Amino acid sequence: MMAPLLPVMAAAVLMQAGNGLLQALLPLRMQAQGLSAADIGMVASAYGIGFAAGCLAAPRVVRKLGFVRAYAGLAALMAILALALPLAGGSVGWVLLRALTGVGFAGLFTVIEGWIGSGAQDGNRGRILAVYMVTTKLALMTGPLLLDPGGDQPFRLLILLILLSVLPVALTRPVRPALPTAVSLDLGGLFRLAPSALVGCFTVGVVTGTMIAFAPLYGLRIGLSEPAAAALLVALQGGSLLAQWPLGALSDRRDRRVVIAAVAAAGAVLSAGLALLPAGSPAWLVWTGFALWGSQVLCIYALCVAHACDVVPPGRIVPTVSGLLVVWAAGAMVGPVPGALLMDRLGPSGLFVYAAAGCTALAAFVLIRRAVRERERAPGPPAFRPLPPDSLTGAAISGPRTIVESSGIESSGTPPADIGPPGDGPSEGR
Repeated sequence: MMAPLLPVMAAAVLMQAGNGLLQALLPLRMQAQGLSAADIGMVASAYGIGFAAGCLAAPRVVRKLGFVRAYAGLAALMAILALALPLAGGSVGWVLLRALTGVGFAGLFTVIEGWIGSGAQDGNRGRILAVYMVTTKLALMTGPLLLDPGGDQPFRLLILLILLSVLPVALTRPVRPALPTAVSLDLGGLFRLAPSALVGCFTVGVVTGTMIAFAPLYGLRIGLSEPAAAALLVALQGGSLLAQWPLGALSDRRDRRVVIAAVAAAGAVLSAGLALLPAGSPAWLVWTGFALWGSQVLCIYALCVAHACDVVPPGRIVPTVSGLLVVWAAGAMVGPVPGALLMDRLGPSGLFVYAAAGCTALAAFVLIRRAVRERERAPGPPAFRPLPPDSLTGAAISGPRTIVESSGIESSGTPPADIGPPGDGPSEGR
């Protein structure tokens, strides 16, 4: 049942190619304009703040406009920002515009991942999310190859990619999932519903954010050349591309928590092995170790998202995806600081000592949670369900029955449990 989601994935690939192009372009353009390293760092921080704000706002946008119009509107916002970026003057302008691009990309990610998570079924959700992760990572890696730093040509290409991404969504008729019945972010409720997914995403953010930030520095400190050290990032992503599909397929046949714990444990073992690598090790050996490490740890995020979508009610999938993105981003922001301190104290091996500790803690937590409570699934949909309209406003055209079904409000007018605080349903205690 992947075919109905292919237009959404095509849109994600085009959007991620534009994101990769922008990530490579902006530091070069800011440096050419004379911004200092501190100014560029502030711009990067502004993106993180905007990304978090976008994750918080996106579920309400989806609830009000529907998936298609929410995506189209956010893509239009990104096209406008791409037009404005060449006009940015000084650090203040760059900070403001980069924060707004964070809002836009966070909204687009939430719409896409919420749509895919809602449209997939428990029996194939791991594989579908694996395909999504592999294709979008390839697009993200391809985006910088499109870069021509001169003039405004890269910004025009960015606009083209963003607007092209709207076409698969707008010009096809994919199966559209039900609109979210809950829109507010409640991390406490999310922890009660899917604690393994929440803790997993935060831990992955801490560990992978640190690894990606310091992998080239690790390579230089153990004696690799600059090109060989930079290639460690390619090895990380390459390993994850090879393993994402097999792990996703495995998680569709087993309790996903067992797969998450096993992958985290494998990451801990690989981290311990890499921590023991002596300085002067051949580059091929280090690349191989990084590829194996990436094949495990960089795949955990998608497994956590799939697990969370299994156990929350369908109406909560969009705010759940949004919450997991926020938690992952928070981990990626705070993780590098203690990781850097440990590298300074222990040398290059401190990076993998840190990673081993994080992976071990995650594996232990997930196994303890599984021992405490067996897996529960969210209530499934009824045998027959009419196609939901694009928004509650549009539902009014179809009459009161459609409004009731799409909004999740019973005919008596009493809001369902989904609108209240998370944790009230049968999955509480997970």
